[in-house]
Amino acid sequence: MVKQLESVYGEITVHRGNEHDYLGMILKYEPEKKNIVLSMENYIRGILDQFMQDNDDEEIKVMKTPANDNLFQVRKKVDAVVLSKHKTGQFHITVAKLLFLAKRGRPDILLVVSFLTTRVKLPDMDDWKKLL
Repeated sequence: MVKQLESVYGEITVHRGNEHDYLGMILKYEPEKKNIVLSMENYIRGILDQFMQDNDDEEIKVMKTPANDNLFQVRKKVDAVVLSKHKTGQFHITVAKLLFLAKRGRPDILLVVSFLTTRVKLPDMDDWKKLL
């Protein structure tokens, strides 16, 4: 089978065993439990580390739920404090990474992340606080 694939795609890499790292997901097969465990802990840690490295003056808050009462409240453009170009880029990158995470391993954050994706074009300070 590998030879056939190589004839079509060129050199390929084969991984065997009970644990695999694929697209930020650690897939671990536990044969004794007949179980597959999906972990994205390293991916999450990478998002947080990169965010904190770029924003060492910010404090990420721990919340019981990512959705709070003001999630869908948006200020009028004239009242909003627009983020700098640099922070807008960081906002966009972080939301994109969180969207990938939400669709694969953390569906509990999908509502908040989906809303934040609607704000990446022109995020304001309120959106930044929601991201934190």
